[in-house]
Amino acid sequence: MWQGLAPRRADGRLAVISGASGAEPATSEERTWLATIPDAPVRATGSFLGHGFEPQFAMNIALATLALGREKLFPPLDSSGVERAYEGPLDQIAVTAVGHWRGEGMALVDAVR
Repeated sequence: MWQGLAPRRADGRLAVISGASGAEPATSEERTWLATIPDAPVRATGSFLGHGFEPQFAMNIALATLALGREKLFPPLDSSGVERAYEGPLDQIAVTAVGHWRGEGMALVDAVR
């Protein structure tokens, strides 16, 4: 999915809000993709929002728009090592929905200034 969005990426100002459910092999595939963009801070919201098929992706889009509107990414939600502190500027947030059979997707949300 990223190949279709990558040409629209802003240099160095990308974050990721992950909706990975933990289901395999999809979650491992997402982690492999995340390793290709190590400068992008990640937030995984499933532990707080759950993994409801219908609402999770929409909630993560809403969180992305709030973060971009406030020009600040919210703090890490866990200490698993996937998430790290980030205080820098944001122009884009990639939002994923991974690990739901027939419901996987990705969106790239841009700041409007």
